[in-house]
Amino acid sequence: MLKGSIAILPGLLACIACVTTETSVFHESFSSAKALPADFTEFNGKVGIGRLNGNRYAELPAKPVSSHGLLFGPALSKGLRVEARFLAEDGEKSPTFAVGLNGLSGYKLQVNPNKQQLELLRNEVVVHTEKFEWLSGKWTQLQLQVRELPGLQWAVEGKAWHEKQAKPKKWSLQWKDTAAPINGQPSVWGTPYAVKPIALDDVRLRVVE
Repeated sequence: MLKGSIAILPGLLACIACVTTETSVFHESFSSAKALPADFTEFNGKVGIGRLNGNRYAELPAKPVSSHGLLFGPALSKGLRVEARFLAEDGEKSPTFAVGLNGLSGYKLQVNPNKQQLELLRNEVVVHTEKFEWLSGKWTQLQLQVRELPGLQWAVEGKAWHEKQAKPKKWSLQWKDTAAPINGQPSVWGTPYAVKPIALDDVRLRVVE
């Protein structure tokens, strides 16, 4: 665990979360996109547009095998919630995918199918995990937010669920940080170890208070 961080008290965060308000500030469904919209900045690889059953989506490339990312939106330190859904398939090695906040060295909520877990990373270091059963070939929704708490503390909260499931009422993962987050853009990530592209759709950004 990183210096300056402490374990979360689930009851406390659940209580605080119930009074949270939110305002939508960004949504990209790629429904009319013929190329990656200019709102996104690519990081590693060339992201294209794919189609499945009449639905368009961003396609994180299968090659080269690397962590492909897209940065977008305002560079803030707190008060944002990022959400996106991913479609990936298993192969010789399972892919990973994530949503992020606070730039390249900030937080990531990542699905790790090999370990069947949901991971929270801070500056590329795993600081917290929860069990999560990933389903190959099914859309998976991810949601991550960072909120300031009293006493110079920050709540980092994440959710993950499959396309056939209802959105969870409670956070799938909760963590509290005492090290102040840095300013940085939200992001989405995918590493297609299975040598198959990863589909990305419905990228959303909300301000939470």
